[in-house]
Amino acid sequence: MEEPEVPLEHLHEHVKESAEHTGEAWISWVALSTAILAVLAAIASLLSGEYANEAMMNQIETSSQWSYYQAKSIKSAVVAEKMALRGVPA
Repeated sequence: MEEPEVPLEHLHEHVKESAEHTGEAWISWVALSTAILAVLAAIASLLSGEYANEAMMNQIETSSQWSYYQAKSIKSAVVAEKMALRGVPA
């Protein structure tokens, strides 16, 4: 599947030429600061996704351990009840 190409080079050249002709250099600074903010937002998004995955794995592991504990407790109670029914002291 091909990704559509966005003509960013043309847009960048157009913004640069407009800034040079009008003498407004602040447009370039706005574009640069916007690009920097976009990079920082992307990095923050990646890190938050990584932490969310780690938290989910910890939750799954904790749930698994709790289920093991419950199963062990239930098995122990069933064995104790069977022994009580047979008259074998615990």
